[in-house]
Amino acid sequence: MADGQPNGGGSHALFSVLMAGVVAALSWLANWTEERETLRRDVYASKEDCIKDWGEERNCEQDFSARGSAVRYYGPSYRSGEYGSSSNSKPEGTVDSARPGSHAVGTAHVSRGGFGGSGAAHGASGS
Repeated sequence: MADGQPNGGGSHALFSVLMAGVVAALSWLANWTEERETLRRDVYASKEDCIKDWGEERNCEQDFSARGSAVRYYGPSYRSGEYGSSSNSKPEGTVDSARPGSHAVGTAHVSRGGFGGSGAAHGASGS
């Protein structure tokens, strides 16, 4: 060939560019999905109950946005299906019954917040 490329060189370059685009699109989609993943956080009536389930005070966060006299605490976030919870994920803001065997009064479905954030809890327990 006059241009010095082996036969089919143009097709190979086009294929490489297309594959790089596919890989980039799949990577973006995976990150987008992960950032919007709905997680769970157990809701507790007391810090002591939260510590009974999660072992250390640092794993329990007080909800300062709670209205009225009811103070609530949240355990760490986890995925549906972990720690004996149901594998069914529900929309952000939904509050479910507590997972079996826990000291929680309910389980809040929360948004992860993206980029490794711990998530923010929304909603209140129905107790």
